[in-house]
Amino acid sequence: MLFKGGRKITGIFAEGKVIKAVYYAGRLVWEAIRSCFGSGKWVDKYPWLDKELWKDK
Repeated sequence: MLFKGGRKITGIFAEGKVIKAVYYAGRLVWEAIRSCFGSGKWVDKYPWLDKELWKDK
């Protein structure tokens, strides 16, 4: 599990809505989304290209 300030992180919220339940394995996915799209949300003007894959640092 992930902890911050001694408390277990159970969800990520944006604009009052739950984005994802957080598990240790899901941490890299959230960090990748946040770093690629800034706000952590998909930017519609940038379509997904089928040849693109998630990349691990």
